[in-house]
Amino acid sequence: MNTSKPVLHRSLKSPIYTDNGFALKRILAAASYKLLPGACLLCGLSAGGDIDLCGACERSLPRLDKHCDICANPLNCPGICGRCLSQRPSFSTVQVPLLYQYPVDLLLQRFKFSGQLAAGKVLSQLLARHIKQQVDSGKCTLPELLIPVPLHWKKRFTRGFNQSEVITRELSRELDIKYCRQAIKRVVNTPPQHKLSRKERQRIPHSAFAAGRKSRLLHGARIALVDDVLTTGSTVEALSRCLMKEGAKSVEIWLLARTPLDN
Repeated sequence: MNTSKPVLHRSLKSPIYTDNGFALKRILAAASYKLLPGACLLCGLSAGGDIDLCGACERSLPRLDKHCDICANPLNCPGICGRCLSQRPSFSTVQVPLLYQYPVDLLLQRFKFSGQLAAGKVLSQLLARHIKQQVDSGKCTLPELLIPVPLHWKKRFTRGFNQSEVITRELSRELDIKYCRQAIKRVVNTPPQHKLSRKERQRIPHSAFAAGRKSRLLHGARIALVDDVLTTGSTVEALSRCLMKEGAKSVEIWLLARTPLDN
């Protein structure tokens, strides 16, 4: 596993993090997998590729098929869902490859609540592949800056890490996009989302987030806001409003998995 720390570009007035030599590191990582293939995180058999999933388990993952062009809520046919038609979100679109169903939910729970960073890396690699495919097909362009969804400092202290930052670092390496975790902060310690009902999740106050020490980096930038799972969209909507208020040119959402709104 690559344990190198992000490099601070001192030529900039504000710290934006990236991982220098990302292409060489990807080549070395691919070579190491050929020499010492990893084990599949789901079945334990040899992965046989450049990701810790075997081919059969990777193909079995629940993929997001037809969905809303804006919020990515699963639909029976392509288009824009009624929710987005009635109230357009502050973000432009959502990029997400997977549905929050078994075994994706298992991998995410291992990552988020048991600290299994290998599971987070695998899911982040799948998201990076999805983004590359979208770019190659001309369906999207890469943003200028990645912003992880922030945790309140108390929650970060308790958990020991912010899962969104782990995902963002991996995407930064895979896609060669700079990121910053100090541009925005969470100022209200909201209860854990998985313990709230849908109505309670929708009540997240927009004042829960505020500009961080490096918010000037947002001015005029095309932003991708990175998180693990999207359910009601209340958190990313509140954050998107905050980012746009601080001068971001546009905001899109990058996620590992999507929970259908009717769940």
